[in-house]
Amino acid sequence: MEAVFAELAADLAPVYRRRDLRANGVLYLRGLLMPGVAGNCWSIAEAVGLDRPYRLHHLLERAYWEEDAARDVVRAFLTRHLGADGGVLIFDETGQAKKGAKTAAVGRQYSGTMGRVENVIVAVYTTYATKRGHALIDRDLYVQADWFDDPARMATSGFPEDHAFATKPALALAQAKRALAAGIRPQWATGDEVYGRSRELREFLEGVGIGYVFAVPVDHQLTTSGGRRMRADQALHLVEPDRWNRRSCGAGAKGSATTTGPGSPPTTRADGCSYAAPSPTRARSRTSTPTHPKAIPAP
Repeated sequence: MEAVFAELAADLAPVYRRRDLRANGVLYLRGLLMPGVAGNCWSIAEAVGLDRPYRLHHLLERAYWEEDAARDVVRAFLTRHLGADGGVLIFDETGQAKKGAKTAAVGRQYSGTMGRVENVIVAVYTTYATKRGHALIDRDLYVQADWFDDPARMATSGFPEDHAFATKPALALAQAKRALAAGIRPQWATGDEVYGRSRELREFLEGVGIGYVFAVPVDHQLTTSGGRRMRADQALHLVEPDRWNRRSCGAGAKGSATTTGPGSPPTTRADGCSYAAPSPTRARSRTSTPTHPKAIPAP
């Protein structure tokens, strides 16, 4: 593992223009990867042998280095080790509780992590999963629309003048495009109803030949391959009751998480893209990496 870490550290070296920043970056990365170490600078500093966290604070708060370049390096590193072909793109967002109103993009909004509306920051992430493993390859901070009504607040928080509002599905779409531009060739993609309701995201995936399994709201209007328009919950009845299988997605925060889908071989459109599945097909959704996307068969 030390050789793999050294490989990643060497890949990241050009991101930092100064030797001291490179050294601090390596220390921070090593601390993040240590088991049982909390993700704050004090804990990381102690874990890597620093008396104080000030070097890490400087790295994260004041030092100049290209964050997007670091993202691209990490994505390329992971692609080499996980494989570029046949994987799964997984879109999801997560929230982190904050106090006050000074943190960039903070605000009262729903957090799936906490299951309620809280004062949080929310980021959209893309995970890339293959048979070799899975890891995050991209991220974008979600900035609520009301922030853009206060340009001074945006500037104080470090947002550039041209930073534009983007919905969570739009952020996921941009991340998908970056993944493909970087040479990743996924077989399919998945996400919850936040992303399943986005026609732009679904049409993009269809256009590049990537299948998908998305949850959608029960009242989502869909068109079957037979040309019929209906609500998603009505489409459930196109599958016979004995053709459903329930699969474990592993342990969740509130017990075992399972997902339910048609047990027959997936029926796809002519372009090879699967339909989005309505959320009632799931008993608590947790992302997994099944080998075959499920689809609702046409009548």
